[in-house]
Amino acid sequence: MTQKRKEEIIREFVQNDLILTTHGFERIISHNLEIDGIIKVAKERDLWLVSDEFLTEFVEEKEKEEVLEKIPETAKGEAEEVKVVVERGKHILAKEIEPELEIFKETDVTGRSTCEGKLEDFVEYFNEKYRNLREIIRNREGYPGAIPIDALKRYKGEDLRIIAMVKDKRESRRGFRFLDVEDTSGEISVLIPKDNRMLNSLYENILLDEVIGIHGRMNNDLFIAMDIVEPELPMNHKATFSEEPVHIALLSDTHVGSYLFLEKEFNNFLEWLNLRGNKKEIAEKVKYLLIAGDLVDGIGIYPNQEKELSIPDIYKQYDFLATLLERVPDYIEIILTMGNHDAVRNAEPQPSLPKDIGGRLYEMDNVHIAGNPVMISTHGVKTLMYHGTSLDTIIGNLTNCTYSRPEVAMIEYLKRRYLIPMYGNDSLSPDKNDYLTIKEIPDIFHSGHIHTNGYANYRGVTIINSGTWQGRTKYQEEQGHIPTPARAPIINLQNHEVSVLHF
Repeated sequence: MTQKRKEEIIREFVQNDLILTTHGFERIISHNLEIDGIIKVAKERDLWLVSDEFLTEFVEEKEKEEVLEKIPETAKGEAEEVKVVVERGKHILAKEIEPELEIFKETDVTGRSTCEGKLEDFVEYFNEKYRNLREIIRNREGYPGAIPIDALKRYKGEDLRIIAMVKDKRESRRGFRFLDVEDTSGEISVLIPKDNRMLNSLYENILLDEVIGIHGRMNNDLFIAMDIVEPELPMNHKATFSEEPVHIALLSDTHVGSYLFLEKEFNNFLEWLNLRGNKKEIAEKVKYLLIAGDLVDGIGIYPNQEKELSIPDIYKQYDFLATLLERVPDYIEIILTMGNHDAVRNAEPQPSLPKDIGGRLYEMDNVHIAGNPVMISTHGVKTLMYHGTSLDTIIGNLTNCTYSRPEVAMIEYLKRRYLIPMYGNDSLSPDKNDYLTIKEIPDIFHSGHIHTNGYANYRGVTIINSGTWQGRTKYQEEQGHIPTPARAPIINLQNHEVSVLHF
């Protein structure tokens, strides 16, 4: 088929207010389907989206009509009453196990946002962040007895510990390095000794606005640092495992509605979930599907985005997502969270998708929609889902972090026990309740945003960045960023083993 004919096909669908999916277009081309009949039936059914599933049904109906036309009139009734033999399905472990899903509502800002955008809100936000992280650091050795900054001058020459938020980092002309820190009682400058290599290395890795513990001594008006600690995870943290070998599939950044959405590959994934393809022994154990944000490509997210959309309507983007997810077996529980491309506020923490936009997604019994971030439990195994928008800030400010290894940046979240460690670059909603401190240690930490898969285990926490289902964008080409699309990490909750399947 010539390029001119392909363009004519697309034009005819556009002129009839129909959106043709990429996979559907490929089916029309490969099977040389007659498009006038397709358009007629689609309009009769009041459809706006011509998908591969619709075309499969259309072709089957046409074939049935052709067969009946060849059968004598007296035999047609008998032909239409042909018995369908249902073959008993094979053993599917996930189907036989009851779901054990809990979404911890206290970790989700949905319906609980109190922010009015006032200066007082930001003051209270930073105070709450400090208080929560201070309590975590107080569990570190030596820090239960940490004193407030305004009491330091009473104990000159003694070994002391404080817990403070980093206000500024600076270096003098003579090469001395300082941290300006504060707590609710006051502020002080901390000197990093030149001859302490470990502290100088730590200094390089400290971000503004993070909360740290500092061990040192007073010398005049300076606090001379001897050691610095972060909130961190305890060394002896032990993960929780499921008693049954149920699996979870982790996805993110599907970007449905983008012309770069890898529809064919996503359909391959859906076929696999339906036990059609390789690795069926894994597929039959998948009980949960977690998608960590950027469910759709959105509208008006960046300049000239409309040129890169195959579905330029936010309602229809989510409607098509629902069409896709309807093909997930109904015994699989689906948990959806938000990202910076979704139709919610950009400021984090983000509430869940409004029902008038989510539409059919809210009508599906096995779909659960939550905000960002959120903690969930599946068969007793806790997973922290966070889209990861602030990964850009971490990667841009820490030399050990790169876009090719997002798991390294995710470890930095865990060290700081906070999901937006540095204020300024990321959009933040200063709610009174703190949804960004990692108060409870998860067994699995799941993020996306970077469009690159990454895997690690840090102090008992399995770390997964689940990549993307979108092709390489022009922006990524300009930045030299190479995504790893259409890969699905699958975790066995019984032993936390990770299988990465390529579609």
